[in-house]
Amino acid sequence: MNPSPSPRAARALFLHCSGGAGRQWQPITAPLAAARIDCVAPELIGYREDDPWHVGQRLTLDDEVDALAEELYAAPEGVHLVGHSYGGAIALQAALRHPFQVRSLTVYEPVRFSLLFGSPATAAAAQAVVTLGREVERLALEGECLASAERFVDYWSGEGSWAQMKPSRQQALAARMPKIGAEFDALFSDATPHHAYSRLRMPVRILAGERSPQPVRLIALRLAARLPNAELLAVPGLGHMGPLTDPQAVADKLPEWLRPRADALAA
Repeated sequence: MNPSPSPRAARALFLHCSGGAGRQWQPITAPLAAARIDCVAPELIGYREDDPWHVGQRLTLDDEVDALAEELYAAPEGVHLVGHSYGGAIALQAALRHPFQVRSLTVYEPVRFSLLFGSPATAAAAQAVVTLGREVERLALEGECLASAERFVDYWSGEGSWAQMKPSRQQALAARMPKIGAEFDALFSDATPHHAYSRLRMPVRILAGERSPQPVRLIALRLAARLPNAELLAVPGLGHMGPLTDPQAVADKLPEWLRPRADALAA
């Protein structure tokens, strides 16, 4: 059994979303670091300059976890895992693979799409994300990366969001689309049985934006029902990209061991 969480006993590992980067967490981790809480926000596979992604390359969620093994075991007493979207899906996989090394989980809309599969109640939501993912992947593999990125952004952030982005940001995200397509494929290939989540006994906090697409809100509900020590919190006014658009609102929903104490900040 995992020991009770403690803000001083372990590092916190923050995992970014598809198309994001470790720096997306800086507004949240900077105050924690100032309070002497050890925070690490690594780049996932294919996101580092010295680790380019190759078009057509395949991967699994286990590959992502294997790449994080050093960070997971850097603190002998374990780590607190925080993940957003695809990063949340990886955080859950890390907990399934290394349960005694994970002291707590905090996930903002983890995209474990397989939780939607196999149930008539979620069939329409499952079809929506499969259609999205396969189109994103197809366009990227055909070299239509700008079109792939536009489809991706407008689904998660709302119609017209792509057109409002700076051209430099559009180009940067388009370059990520082959990896993002592979991420969808990894998620669709996830064969984790639904009952496996019941083995995760560490504290889990699931955050979900009230304005997010229906599939990820359904995933949050189904995940919360399967985890024995989970709480599901709605974040008012936020969508799927909440950790980037309103990091303070997300920081306010973190468990107490992932919040800086006033006395620590004043020291």
